[in-house]
Amino acid sequence: MTTVDTTAASHDLAQTREEVLASVREILPLLASRADEAERNRRVDPEVFAALVDSGALRLFVPRRFGGLEAGYRTYLEVAMEVSAACGSSGWFTFILNHGDWHIGQMAEAAQNKVWANGPGEKVIVPLTPAPGFTAERVEGGTVLSGQWPYSSGSDHAVWGAMGFPVFGEDGAPVDNAIGLVRLAEAVEVKDTWFVSGMAGTSSNTVVLKDVFVPDELTITFSELMSHQFRTPFTEESQYQQDAGVVFHFATLAPVIGLARGAYESVLKRITSSPKPMAYTFYSDTTKSAATQAAMARASWLIETALQQARATADAIDAQAATGTPFSSLERARFAMAAAEGHKLCREAMDLVLDVNGAGSFALVNPLQRMFRDLHVASRHGMSVPGLKHEVYGRALLGASEQQMTPMV
Repeated sequence: MTTVDTTAASHDLAQTREEVLASVREILPLLASRADEAERNRRVDPEVFAALVDSGALRLFVPRRFGGLEAGYRTYLEVAMEVSAACGSSGWFTFILNHGDWHIGQMAEAAQNKVWANGPGEKVIVPLTPAPGFTAERVEGGTVLSGQWPYSSGSDHAVWGAMGFPVFGEDGAPVDNAIGLVRLAEAVEVKDTWFVSGMAGTSSNTVVLKDVFVPDELTITFSELMSHQFRTPFTEESQYQQDAGVVFHFATLAPVIGLARGAYESVLKRITSSPKPMAYTFYSDTTKSAATQAAMARASWLIETALQQARATADAIDAQAATGTPFSSLERARFAMAAAEGHKLCREAMDLVLDVNGAGSFALVNPLQRMFRDLHVASRHGMSVPGLKHEVYGRALLGASEQQMTPMV
């Protein structure tokens, strides 16, 4: 496997991106060959997970001090797209588990030392919303958590959880949200609850906590994240100076573009490598049909447009992080809008390429049907839904920011 240099002297983002992409591309055949198995078993195979870590795909946002890459946001985008085209569930891990590391890198040194004391391989799940019925009791020096945290992607492989919970004022009303670091061994159980038609291999199960004490030094609040008041003392590490108000809304787009692009390239290869008849017509080669030409042209344009917007956003995040200065509220909202439109473009592109490929796309032996389902589940994550981002942008344009509807802006 290609080795990625993690020495400080070579920390050039473009060079790191080139190295890690070369390493990741070596494992793509393995990911693709195990993707159907991951869906059937509802979990990514341990060998595949180890390959993701070893290749660097799951060390992108770990500090170089601990053997990580601090690879930058453009590298995350490119890696997540490559992995997702091979295996949607592995691509989702490239999204969510890297961002778990990103949050730890923003927290106090005590949290960083706990997670990476044994190297960069211990991963962190990030279930930010507990199910109704939870308790978050404030006690001296910390918070005691009880309840259930669903949608904990990567729960079969992670060692740690960055558990989200509300912070309450003296009158009992929520005044903030926080993330607290918990070792998953402290959980009562991880309930097997992830029975879904897409992204089935992500083991997004439910973590159950009972009276788990989280000390203040292992927490960080959303108000700190959104106001750029990170707790890490290593302020020279630009990876952890990235604007959370943009990253929260943009992060889920990378695997969605990867799935759309992977499906497009699969169909393009199929219809151009040998003639494919067009059903119920006299076309013996569907590429000669104006309908096919128009569909593939539009699908290509949709994906390229989403990709151009995504790359521009990722580059802007890297440039912003290097300065340590957050974006304005309007800039954050504009990036959120771009992400929303990216999801919509990829959904339409996926539908078009499957129209071209026909009903055979949904044969269970055809990876396209899995990619279709993975994309439509991924693009409906709570931070992927376009309506939310449209509202964020509209409120920013109209100066209605006092009507806050999400802490993630």
